[in-house]
Amino acid sequence: MITAQPDPPLHDIVRWLLRITRPVHPLLLVSLLCRIINLLLDLVLFGLAAGGVVHMMTGGGNPGMLAAALVAVALSKAAFYYFEQFTGHYVAFKALELLRTFVYAKIWPKAPAFVTHSRSGDVLTSLTRDVDRIEVVYAHTFAPVISAYVVGSLAILIAGILAGWKLIWVVGLCLALSLFVVPYIGARRSFNQTQATLEARRNLAHHITDTVFGVDEVIGYGRESERIAEMDQLGGEVCRSARTPRNLVAFRRGANVTLSLVATISVVWIGMGMAESPVVVAAVAAASLRLFKGPRGIEDSVGYLDHSLAAARRLWEMSNAPERVSDGPDELALEAAPTVSFQSVHYGYPGADGSALPDAIIDVSLQVPAGGHAILVGRSGSGKSTLIQLLQRHDDPRSGQVAIDGVPVDRFTLDSLRRNVVAVSQKNQLLATTLAENLRLGAPDATDDELWEALAIVGLADEVQAMPEGLDTHTGQNGSALSGGQAQRVCLARALLMHPKILVLDEFTANLNIELEDEIRKALAKWDSELTIIEITHRLRATAHADVISVLDQGRIVLSGGPADVTPEAIESLFHVRQRSIQEHSGTQATEGRSSAVRCTAARSIATGTNTFTS
Repeated sequence: MITAQPDPPLHDIVRWLLRITRPVHPLLLVSLLCRIINLLLDLVLFGLAAGGVVHMMTGGGNPGMLAAALVAVALSKAAFYYFEQFTGHYVAFKALELLRTFVYAKIWPKAPAFVTHSRSGDVLTSLTRDVDRIEVVYAHTFAPVISAYVVGSLAILIAGILAGWKLIWVVGLCLALSLFVVPYIGARRSFNQTQATLEARRNLAHHITDTVFGVDEVIGYGRESERIAEMDQLGGEVCRSARTPRNLVAFRRGANVTLSLVATISVVWIGMGMAESPVVVAAVAAASLRLFKGPRGIEDSVGYLDHSLAAARRLWEMSNAPERVSDGPDELALEAAPTVSFQSVHYGYPGADGSALPDAIIDVSLQVPAGGHAILVGRSGSGKSTLIQLLQRHDDPRSGQVAIDGVPVDRFTLDSLRRNVVAVSQKNQLLATTLAENLRLGAPDATDDELWEALAIVGLADEVQAMPEGLDTHTGQNGSALSGGQAQRVCLARALLMHPKILVLDEFTANLNIELEDEIRKALAKWDSELTIIEITHRLRATAHADVISVLDQGRIVLSGGPADVTPEAIESLFHVRQRSIQEHSGTQATEGRSSAVRCTAARSIATGTNTFTS
């Protein structure tokens, strides 16, 4: 396993970003040049307008020539402004593309462990909001900052030569303060607080995501008030951490406005004392007022930069996160259904800080015969899905061994392992495209006849044929155009098209009625005898089809055997005994309520013949 790299200093983060976005740098310089010319023309436009008006008021000048000059300068300024915006935003969106492509390429080999070991919404937030914040650097930071220093220096130099240094020395001093002092007041503190703010916002987003997707559990355990209170507390942390950067932004804005007014007034005051030409004084005063547009761009950029650099650091951490598993030396090539074994397996998920959490799998040993059908039963959180993740090598156990035909799974390349071990999740993973394209995701060369055969096995062929567009029917976002049962069967058909030798079924009948479930099980049994099936289910009646049944609770196998030994009634009885033990140990009303709910549900299930064990 690859170890994590140390957190780099800020300048290394910046160099890392620049290496990724190198292709856009030439066009970024074009955008910068256009902005510099645009700002210089802005000074000329306002200076010419103010000086020209005063000149005409004092009895001189040609209004027609002044108007023509103003129009010419304004059109030129507009053209350079347009090219600045066009090139700047093209660069920004191209940089966004480069960053997303780079990060996707980095995290793809780490999937699916990378996602399953991240907090809710972590990856999505980083690949959307964080990348967008970095894109802002190219659209609203680089050109404004560089142009402010270049234009400010050029303007003071030209004004000093043409109008005299005595007239503009105060302007130069105010501009220097605005460029070199004001933007950096509290910059480090602002940056640190911005990082804290973004972290607090991420925690709030995780909390909301967990609450929304776990709303049934929140309501079931009566935790609504607690979750709302936690949400309010996280929202308060966001407000508190954001207060300092906001206050500093307000201070910088006030300081820049004050300096611009002082500079403009000083030109008028000094000019009057020198008996300078009113035309020159008016032109320099108007230009001085506009000169501080550059420092205001820096002021805005500092705020953008805080967020962008904090986001860049998170993207760096994501891109350089260690791989939890790496390829083995051998290709897994199975000609027949294999045996699957778990031998004294212990496993615990890593904590957010990298520390080890308590084991989620404890001393699990399980043997699934070649061509057999094993069923794992247990409440949510008992370790069933974790065992399957270890079989597919989302991660490796802390101790013990997971093996296929006696060979440890870490001996195989990840690609060959996952071609042979295919899982059908209880969550429908469908793209917003046609049925045919969704079915071919795992088998791109599958023919239409093969698609129809797979659909027939899962009892969906007749329904698809009745659809006006048949295989070209669009599934909608996340399968929204299909019913829950149809979406689940499409996912199962897709798995069958890959011709795996080990098929993992994780609650694949959750949205199916009993009759349809029985038909699919019979069709699966006839379809391929060279197939080892491992099924996770809450429907205890499914155990009648199994060769091996293992009941898990709190990471341990508490009951195992064949259908004759591990009956639905035996499983229910076992969990009632264990639940009463937990209740007596804890003595809490919450446990008592949960235990009662389990007993009532079990009684209803057995009475109706569904034999569903609910978590």
